Amino acid sequence: MLVRMTSEPEQQIGVGTPDAFQRLWTPHRMAYIQGENKPSGPGADEGCPFCTIPAKSDEDGLVIARGEHVYAVLNLYPYNSGHLMTLPFRHVADYTDLNAEETVELADFTKRAMTALRTASGAHGFNIGMNQGA
Repeated sequence: MLVRMTSEPEQQIGVGTPDAFQRLWTPHRMAYIQGENKPSGPGADEGCPFCTIPAKSDEDGLVIARGEHVYAVLNLYPYNSGHLMTLPFRHVADYTDLNAEETVELADFTKRAMTALRTASGAHGFNIGMNQGA
């Protein structure tokens, strides 16, 4: 499905029908890309949206769990239902920069999130990925 980037309502070209979260192209994310709801607060001036979340309330930051070294947060602009992220509190550019405690807790939070999503939504599969780099 192709979507024209205009200020007009979404225009589809080609085969397909609107189907919510069935495609990785997510037009609702354009609001974020265009600057809506950009993070503010500590860490925002460095350009890292995840550095601002821990200082917020769970409700304002969409935090669903906090540990000693990591936290789990819902994505404000999800690619699919149940899209959440587990992140270290400490800003690191690379997975190999995590210390042993952060690595263990990140893995544990990921497992717990999978269990919770299976229970809540009946999910049969997961796409677990990492974005690496500063």
